[in-house]
Amino acid sequence: MKNLLEFAVRLLVNDKEAVEVRQINDPMGTFEKYHIKVSGPDTRVIIGKEGKTIKAIRSLVSMACINKGIKKKIPVEIVEN
Repeated sequence: MKNLLEFAVRLLVNDKEAVEVRQINDPMGTFEKYHIKVSGPDTRVIIGKEGKTIKAIRSLVSMACINKGIKKKIPVEIVEN
């Protein structure tokens, strides 16, 4: 899932080296969410007009979860530097 997110985000941004995707787990080791970190100007690109781009990225993750048989929603958040 992390590789899919990195691939999708790197296709969209100008500063591809600044892309960082982290998987955040709770203390018990079960999955919680993903954090996407990009350079300042690229944050606007990832959010998109009216949030449509980040919604599409979240939909992509949801479809990948369905494909893998994961039945819970996986949050994807943008983290500012």
